[in-house]
Amino acid sequence: MLNLTKVGAPKDLLQGYAAPTQGVHDEAFDHTGAPKPHWHDMLQWVEQTGRDGLREASLDLDRLRTESGIAFAANAPGTEGYGSDPLPVVLTGKDWARLAAGIEQRASLAEAAIADTYTQTRTISAGLIPPGLVYGGPAFGAHCAGWERPPRHWLHIYEANVARTAAGEWIILSDRLDAPLGDGWLLANRIAFAQALSEPFMDIGVRRLASHYAGFQAHLDQMMGWDGRLALLTAGENDPRFFSHAYFARYMNAALVEPADIAVRGGSAFVKTLDGLKRIDVLLRGVPDRRVDALHRPGLAAFGAPALSLAARSGSLKIANAIGSAVFARRALAPFAHRLSTFLLGEDLLLRDAPCLWLGSPRAREQVINERADWRIQSMTSFDETEDVPQDDESLAGHLARIGERLCAVQTPPLAQTPVFTGEGVTAAPWMMRVFACRTGDGWSVVPAAVATSLQPGVHQGSLGFGKDVWVRQDDAQAPLQAASRVMDEQFSVAHTRRTGRDLLSRVADEVYWLGRNAERAEGVLRTLDVCLTRHLDGNRVDADPEVLSILIEAHVKGDKDLDWPERHRAGLLSLVRDPEKAGSVPAILQVLKSGAMRARASISGESWRYIDRLCSDRRWQTGGQVRQSAGLARMITDALQSLAAFAGSAQENLTRNYAWRFLEIGRRLERGIQIALQAERLAGPVRENEETYLRAWLSLSDSTSAYRSRYMMTARTTPVIDLLVLDETNPRSLAFQLAALERVLSEMPTDIPYRRSEHRRALALLTDLRLCDADVLAKSKDGKTRAALAELAKRAKADLSEVSDLISRSFFAHSDAPEALAAQGRQEPLVQQDRLP
Repeated sequence: MLNLTKVGAPKDLLQGYAAPTQGVHDEAFDHTGAPKPHWHDMLQWVEQTGRDGLREASLDLDRLRTESGIAFAANAPGTEGYGSDPLPVVLTGKDWARLAAGIEQRASLAEAAIADTYTQTRTISAGLIPPGLVYGGPAFGAHCAGWERPPRHWLHIYEANVARTAAGEWIILSDRLDAPLGDGWLLANRIAFAQALSEPFMDIGVRRLASHYAGFQAHLDQMMGWDGRLALLTAGENDPRFFSHAYFARYMNAALVEPADIAVRGGSAFVKTLDGLKRIDVLLRGVPDRRVDALHRPGLAAFGAPALSLAARSGSLKIANAIGSAVFARRALAPFAHRLSTFLLGEDLLLRDAPCLWLGSPRAREQVINERADWRIQSMTSFDETEDVPQDDESLAGHLARIGERLCAVQTPPLAQTPVFTGEGVTAAPWMMRVFACRTGDGWSVVPAAVATSLQPGVHQGSLGFGKDVWVRQDDAQAPLQAASRVMDEQFSVAHTRRTGRDLLSRVADEVYWLGRNAERAEGVLRTLDVCLTRHLDGNRVDADPEVLSILIEAHVKGDKDLDWPERHRAGLLSLVRDPEKAGSVPAILQVLKSGAMRARASISGESWRYIDRLCSDRRWQTGGQVRQSAGLARMITDALQSLAAFAGSAQENLTRNYAWRFLEIGRRLERGIQIALQAERLAGPVRENEETYLRAWLSLSDSTSAYRSRYMMTARTTPVIDLLVLDETNPRSLAFQLAALERVLSEMPTDIPYRRSEHRRALALLTDLRLCDADVLAKSKDGKTRAALAELAKRAKADLSEVSDLISRSFFAHSDAPEALAAQGRQEPLVQQDRLP
């Protein structure tokens, strides 16, 4: 029975709470049912906010997490239906200090074990580690052994999954050494909790994180030198950890790079930028080491940077964590940690491991077979949660005898419980957490926070993304909070003013360029749908001519010529709205737009990000536009156009005129120019009897009907329409406007030659010829069927703009030498196998 009289906690919220029984540790209540002192403030806030307040806090958490960017990660866990638990895990400073000491020791032990394995091999010679565990596992990097200049530190970042047993003892569930970098989840989670639960966060006095990461930043600065370059290597948006990588890279002011962005020259690693190759001094590795170097792992690492390990071996590149550190990742240390600690550190182990048996041992295999129901079989070092094994004992024995040295058997003991909010009330549930540590100038530092998750009783721990925040209370004896800000002030006091932006990654420039093109492409399709639907609903038979509407639709999707015009129009419209497999459909374009926005995240403003997020997260399009009424479809189209207009306006108003903005502008102008040329060719090129209908459709499609009426005050006529939509440089929807804007931006692009670049010359020549055109000449037809001059101009505009696009790609995005071309090709294909979410 809980004793809530001391804090007055709401009894109705805690009716389903299981009071801790004797021998079961509860984070909030002691064995008598009384609240623990460090939870008083939290329980008082629960009383004040009530059930509705907790629900509102849960919704705020979902919203804040979504706004932080999680909705853009293709394979990351979303927030819809996540059921965010707004109750943190509150720990005392003394309790955390004991845990932190054990984590620091564990990180030092892992470092010592890895260093010994690749250098002196004393532990293997002494029989402390079985050779089969090291050399028989896929995580051992043979090309990392025997270096003349081994890394000074093999580990710079350490993570561990930790739990508290029912008896109150901290235990290690797994070590995360190979490309951990989950700090982005931790930071975003903390910011969301601090905003959603601001009152208890301030009242409790939660320890902050800035001083920890300031120490890590100082350590990295020392590794780089005064003019060094820091980068974070990620596998890209298809990696479930991409959100964490992108968030942490921004927090640490590191360039976010992918393997294809890196080239190795003369034993050093360089990143490809608009200004050429720039040397990388320190690389935070978010890619598993088996996928890093395509030279040494040509099968698994086909997407890696060739010869990257050679740059590390030469000493010019420092990688954190070093290639080869996966050899003791996950459970590999667990069966041998105690004796390794005594041998390598001369200390007894402060934190024991959850039960773990190495199945390379015949005795362990026999025990697991006899106690099959009590053990889970896993890979020793990989991210796989479980191993597919035979079910019958005889086959299992043979299987373990063959590859047992790569496997382990684990148990999760009964765990302590913590309060969780289910939406209706507060209950107790087992829990675990992930802790984070990094190296500083004074040794290892443990972040005074963690990401926790509640568990189903009897179910082993799963993957962690966003979860419960862990709050460590500030003790009087701890360092003052102001220390971090002093460190940061000193660091930023020597910053140099910069406005160039020429160090923009070539890949990022490519992504921003295509972000602009795909945004315009999406707008073009949506405007076509809007015109077709509006004309259909207006009931004007002339404007709703199926032939006219089909011609509009078929500018984006190829029609079936065997169908009559009404059926062709209907089939094309449904294809554009519902078919994600059609390259020109709205769902397909939004998928590409979402991908590009995620990859270009660091180069666009937060407001621009939210507008794209709103559009790409609209489930009405994600479900194939399944609407029953035309009015519902019209609302979908209008909402989408508003989001795209807001994105365009935000890009114009909020982005500095750097190279990222220029490539975005180039992409928009190129795509819109190509679309206008196509419209001119299809709608005004042929001479038709009902020509006014086609001209009105063109004006509506270009949102220029009002401009035309205010200027001419008459029905649509060919010559003035062509002048307005093709030749008028003051109309943002004209071809001439796009070419003039494109030429201006191209004139500002970086160049190493005294003349205009080839893409600039091509655009300038097209603009000059367009300026010399006469609307009357373009409107005339010699044969009475086709306006040859207009058709020829439109054809040339499409060809020249496409050529400008190709020239830009060759000048700024592509690389001609063989190693870089090989890496670029690998980047275009999907990964054969993805790691599971950490």
